[in-house]
Amino acid sequence: MVMQVSYMGESEPIQRILGKVEIETIIKRINGKKLTQIERNYLSRSIRPKLVGAGILSQERILEKIGKPKIKINRNQILFNLTSYGYGLITPYKVSKQESLKIEELIKNILINFPEARFIEGIPILLIKNKINKYKLLEIAIKYDLKNQIGYLLDITFIIGKQYGSKINHLKDLLVYLKKEKDKKISLLGEDTKDREYLDFLKKTSPKLIKEWNLIGRFYDKDFIDNAKLYLN
Repeated sequence: MVMQVSYMGESEPIQRILGKVEIETIIKRINGKKLTQIERNYLSRSIRPKLVGAGILSQERILEKIGKPKIKINRNQILFNLTSYGYGLITPYKVSKQESLKIEELIKNILINFPEARFIEGIPILLIKNKINKYKLLEIAIKYDLKNQIGYLLDITFIIGKQYGSKINHLKDLLVYLKKEKDKKISLLGEDTKDREYLDFLKKTSPKLIKEWNLIGRFYDKDFIDNAKLYLN
């Protein structure tokens, strides 16, 4: 519950919708504390209608419809930004300078648009070597149905971090929250395929940890750890 409380209390967009007293009332309710009559009035007359309205706007994806035009991301931009954030990859050609992406957006684009194995294997390195806005990462995880993917990669990050003594405890509550709220739907981590026989094979043979996150894919803890040796030693 810590993640929910801190996220609400520190989120500027939420503060623009709900007043301080309303936020405190919600937190109190979430934590199972008894509300006063005034707080119950706030809950029924003010808070619930606002949350219902916010839910409708979210369901209709209004924010996306009025947002800025989407900028197409290309593969060279992914390679350039990976290098910028400390995960340089060997390529057969020189990658020219590209527009910079915020690291959370880079992670999102890898998982959605460029889910290549060697890109995905670099995400724990990015999480260890760079300053991460965990609230932005949480927002992306929820908005783009990436809770399981990001949660799994955070799990791997802590396995690697423990081995290398990396200071990533600030991401612990995000991992705990995603573990608790993970989606039940089984998803594929990695490049998409419609090959039913291969998908059935993955369901049977995917490693234990990835299956714990309701994911399938050919990603092993050892591969992530071996890859980390190249960048964290």
